[in-house]
Amino acid sequence: MNDKARTARKIAGDKTRTHILDVAERICAEKGFDALSMRAISDEASVNLGAVTYHFGGKDGLFEALFKRRVLPLNEERLSLLDAALSQPRGVQLEDVIRAFVEPPMRLSAPAHKLSGNSAIVVMQFLSRAFSMPGEGQFLGTYYEPVRSRFILALKQLLPEVPLEAVIWGYNLMVGAIIYAMGGPERMERRPEVFAATPMHFETDVDVLVNRFVQFFSAGFSAYQQQSA
Repeated sequence: MNDKARTARKIAGDKTRTHILDVAERICAEKGFDALSMRAISDEASVNLGAVTYHFGGKDGLFEALFKRRVLPLNEERLSLLDAALSQPRGVQLEDVIRAFVEPPMRLSAPAHKLSGNSAIVVMQFLSRAFSMPGEGQFLGTYYEPVRSRFILALKQLLPEVPLEAVIWGYNLMVGAIIYAMGGPERMERRPEVFAATPMHFETDVDVLVNRFVQFFSAGFSAYQQQSA
């Protein structure tokens, strides 16, 4: 096989691999991980089962590839923003540390945001399920623990009087809120029946939404600080 043929084969293989990941991600986002089977993916992607096995080996390998391609870039962006927050001349601000954690996942909701062959909402719904699925500890421990450790350390250094267990609780509450919000706007905009007739405006500007998260959790962590002083 000459170099041109090898290059063409690699391009075709990479395209097939990406297509399989996109389809698997959509299945997870729409139906959950219980619906993710090698047969379902091959049928939905219109590829033979051997192609899925060739690229990923099995379901565990496929899920790890799904997890890595979304979580690793998110980790890198969060840590880059955290480094910037920790090195600013005016000193480290609690709001900037929280923003570094909140902003990257919430930016996925921007209307123009498209990752590979899937829309932002599909990616957000996939991540929401991935972070909260049973048995996620193996993947989180491998790919997420460095981010968790860095942010909890930064928060503890900013809140020295607050017990570590309270900082961890606050961090986990922040994670939970983000996971819930990433499940889609219908979660955040579901109108209570008691207010069914009340006119409401739901914000779509990402900057405003990020600021809401930052303000809410800054107030929560500050309250911990005041109680511990």
